[in-house]
Amino acid sequence: MEKRKKFKSAVLVSSLIGASLLYNHEHAYHPEYQITNYEESDAFATYSLGSIYIGDMAYIRSLHNVLPTDILVVDERDTDDPNLKIIASYRIDDKDIRDEILEVLEAYELMYPSKWNRSLKSMRLEWFVHNLLHDFNYELHRTTDVDFNNEDEEKFDKDVIRKLLKL
Repeated sequence: MEKRKKFKSAVLVSSLIGASLLYNHEHAYHPEYQITNYEESDAFATYSLGSIYIGDMAYIRSLHNVLPTDILVVDERDTDDPNLKIIASYRIDDKDIRDEILEVLEAYELMYPSKWNRSLKSMRLEWFVHNLLHDFNYELHRTTDVDFNNEDEEKFDKDVIRKLLKL
């Protein structure tokens, strides 16, 4: 059992290093998100590829005419472990698009404060790791969506890995 766990860890670290070499290029980041007016739109914001909807699960399920590029975020910030969950997060593989969405989550928290407390840098790493594991078909029931719950802040607050991956 211990050998298997070490092997999985070695594969993950190797994959992260390999991915950093593939995606390691500098470019200018120009976010294209806007917070919308709730009176005019059901979406909380728009981003480069569509709309971002944020609300409880009942609200998310009530949405109609959602496009494949729209982002659905379940607001579970009123739980014991405050959380914002991005549904089907594996579909977003562009770093800049992920950053736009994460910045919208930060704006949402500023507008509607709660006990949710995640840093942009830890969310970037967590989302990247989720996508990488999903690409390897690893525990798809856990890696299809990304949960930005408070308890995972320390787990994904790793400067060395973030610098290596340039996240």
